[in-house]
Amino acid sequence: MEGTLIGRTFELADFCARVGATTKESNVLRQDLVRGLKDYYEALYGYDRYGAETIFMVPERMSQPYIFGFGCRRVLHDRRLSSATKVATANLALDMVLYGSDSGIPFAFFGILAFLAAAHRLSEQDLRYALVVSAGEAAPSRGLEKSEYLEFFRHLLHLESMPAVERLFWSHSLIARHQDGPGGAETINLVMSDERFLLEDRFELCAAWLRFRQPRLPVLLPPREGSFRGEFIAEHMPFWIAHSPSWPLPMMVRLGLVWLARLGADPMRLCEEYITYADSFSDQVRTAVAEIVAEHHAAMPSAGLEGVIEKGIAISGSSPIRRKFYHLGTTLFGPEYLERATSDSSNSVRQWAARQKLKHV
Repeated sequence: MEGTLIGRTFELADFCARVGATTKESNVLRQDLVRGLKDYYEALYGYDRYGAETIFMVPERMSQPYIFGFGCRRVLHDRRLSSATKVATANLALDMVLYGSDSGIPFAFFGILAFLAAAHRLSEQDLRYALVVSAGEAAPSRGLEKSEYLEFFRHLLHLESMPAVERLFWSHSLIARHQDGPGGAETINLVMSDERFLLEDRFELCAAWLRFRQPRLPVLLPPREGSFRGEFIAEHMPFWIAHSPSWPLPMMVRLGLVWLARLGADPMRLCEEYITYADSFSDQVRTAVAEIVAEHHAAMPSAGLEGVIEKGIAISGSSPIRRKFYHLGTTLFGPEYLERATSDSSNSVRQWAARQKLKHV
């Protein structure tokens, strides 16, 4: 039952009984919970605040879902425990979620979901429930290694029992809340390269990111079920569909433009349209234009291509971006661009150009 450990003391014996631990495993679980609590205090204070006395804090603190996530993470990585005990602990973490509450989502929540998915113990409804209860959480990859988060993300993309447009919707939600966590660019590339999603829906995501708006995806609610999680989804999922993130991260803007060209939009038209872009994320947009030129120049007319490069050099206020366009000009049209770079206003660009000239002596 959801939230059964919330608001009362965490009893180790009850916990061990609930996850079906053996006597030997119970000792291991106690160690893992104490170490997980130490991890929490280390993250909070920067040091092991209570030392040997941490064990006395377990009954009070481990009933909180966020803190239990630290203990659960220790359990799931402990080779001394059986798969069944780990799965039961992960399921308990999902049961403990307290929607709308501070610290109501277990730490490293998506790592717990990835573990359940790898064990084939995460149903479509459980996944949807987890996505809804955590839809307001920033930085979903917090506390995870990049490989763990990407493992969860791939499971979401590959879950064909869930409608493709809904998987795309949740992918957008996770990407937009990613912040500076590991694997952000990889998740975008996974989504955009996945041909199980309609081409027009992937185009729509890219367009939404470039225009700072919600993507217009025809997401439907699943059939209503009588279970707690089914009713919860029916009640709360419409809110998160209506409040899908609309403000993109910088990487979403850059890769959104890059992927428009990869998905079939005219690269020359995109470059000419966006090279003079002067608004939020202008550096990301011009970086994307440089990437499009590098990838698609063979299919672009020479005169228009050189015009884009000239504007990139003239307009870009960022020296690393100007350097990209000087490099493209040198590669595609000859060494005169490298010579011009030696007179650029930026010392870093001049030094780069000097080094490049020495390589070709």
